[in-house]
Formats: sequence, structure tokens, C-alpha cells
Amino acid sequence: MSTSDAPAWIRLCELNELPQLGARGFDLQGRGTDDLFIVRCGELLRAYRNSCPHWPEASMPWRKHAYLDSNAEHIVCHGHGARFTLEEGLCVLGPCQGQALRAVPLRIEEGRYVSALF
Repeated sequence: MSTSDAPAWIRLCELNELPQLGARGFDLQGRGTDDLFIVRCGELLRAYRNSCPHWPEASMPWRKHAYLDSNAEHIVCHGHGARFTLEEGLCVLGPCQGQALRAVPLRIEEGRYVSALF
């Protein structure tokens, strides 16, 4: 990995811009497809790459920010129907069962900004 390809902390949004229960995608490279998404469930805050382990680089939502099932209990790959835990991104149902989404490190800056190491 060259120096220019090294991951860097990128400020994504303010914490209060994320729904208390939901997900939000971020297109960091301006390709028209989210590179990563954040899941928030109360105090739980996780980020994952928008890529299903069953078919790498396949975008997971069927529309912008639609990463969770209707009960907001699992992350869903709408291309394959795979379901993943919110906490670990572990596939619990579907063709990639036992595999996990690629987690993206997050941090809160100045008590309000959400940044990702990407």
C-alpha cells in the first residue's frame, strides 16, 4: 500500500445526524455508491464497508440508506437476502453464513463528530 493509499480519518457527519435506530451510507469517493455505512442502535455505533462477503464489491442496499431489515434487527444484503448482526457484522443467515462484513473503525471527535478510518 503506497502512502497515498494509507487509510486516514475522515469526518463523516455529526452524531446527531444519525438516526437513533437506523443506518446511513456514505459515498466517500463520489462514485454514486456508498463505500461504507454506519449502523446506530441507541449507544451502539458500528461502521462496515458496503460489500457483501458472498459477492465482494456488491452494493448491499436496495435504495439509499436501506441497510437494515424492517425491524432494524439485522443488516441485510438485498442482493442475496443475507442477514448480519448489527454488533459484529456476522452473517447469521444466507449464502455467506459464518462470514462477516468488513468493519471500519469509528471515533467520535470533539464529542459530536463521527469519523471513520478509511
